[in-house]
Amino acid sequence: MFAHAERVRVHLCLGVPFVVLTGACARPSTPPQAVPAGCDSPTYHRLDFWLGAWDVSDPSGAYQGTNVIDRTLGGCAISEDWVDARGHRGASLFYVDRTSGDWRQLWVTDEGPSKEKHEVAPSGTGTIVFEGARDRTTLAPSGDGKVRQVIASLDGRASWTGIYTRQPKSCDTPEHHQMDFWLGDWSVAVRSRVAPDKDEWATTTGSNHVTSILNGCAIEEHFTAQGAQGPGTWSGRSHSVWVAAENRWRQTWVDDSGGYLAFTGGMQGPDMVLVGEPGPSGRVMRMVFTNIAHDRLAWRWEASTDGQRTWKPMMTIDYARM
Repeated sequence: MFAHAERVRVHLCLGVPFVVLTGACARPSTPPQAVPAGCDSPTYHRLDFWLGAWDVSDPSGAYQGTNVIDRTLGGCAISEDWVDARGHRGASLFYVDRTSGDWRQLWVTDEGPSKEKHEVAPSGTGTIVFEGARDRTTLAPSGDGKVRQVIASLDGRASWTGIYTRQPKSCDTPEHHQMDFWLGDWSVAVRSRVAPDKDEWATTTGSNHVTSILNGCAIEEHFTAQGAQGPGTWSGRSHSVWVAAENRWRQTWVDDSGGYLAFTGGMQGPDMVLVGEPGPSGRVMRMVFTNIAHDRLAWRWEASTDGQRTWKPMMTIDYARM
């Protein structure tokens, strides 16, 4: 769905009554089947062909914009981030109605218009169709790796076609994928010392959303947890980048208490280790990603006051994939 296409659709379709055209896609005659619990059934993979970062043109090759389609909420939904040729933006959230097993879409733009659509019966193998009160969207993969999107008004008077071509990846080396284990949506269990010199520990829970951004050239973290020592929440973001010229990773962290931290490092055996710069007292902090598996990992926050000869655990976070 596009901001440019949305303006076309609004111009063409405002005031057009909802009309079901002859030959329009109808719902299957078989009763709908409820979707099983969890978000890894075949239903949740019907839009996999559309995932990725795309350049979009019209059939003549004229540039229309870019679109990034990504999984979110632990794979239970799909997000769309559209930017048209003039810089206007639009966004969608696609989710599954668990009662009917159909995908649904909510589309909004930075210029005001919004739409809701539901999935109707496919018109071909691998094709998925969404229909709302004004128009119908058809998404169809092609054999050359491209995707064709057609948005047609229900009165048949006009349509818009976008041809999707995957953006080339400039950050696709093995090193750029070293932190792929961290990507996804996680529930986290946090255990931290109440003070650096105390052996008393506090516990809390939270979540972390970690995603690849900028066409695979960076990793963005959105962390939120309940306050371990009081009411409220603790949240922060980080960006991690592989710097080929330095042959190491760099990460920058900021949080809602005004904290700012910078780290460098990389893989040490099976672990990812990122080390901060020494503070005024000479104390050095580091983070260690360890016990890495597909559905879980452990993270340690450690301090050293003896020139990095020994490390003292200050916080641990146990990750479980949502």
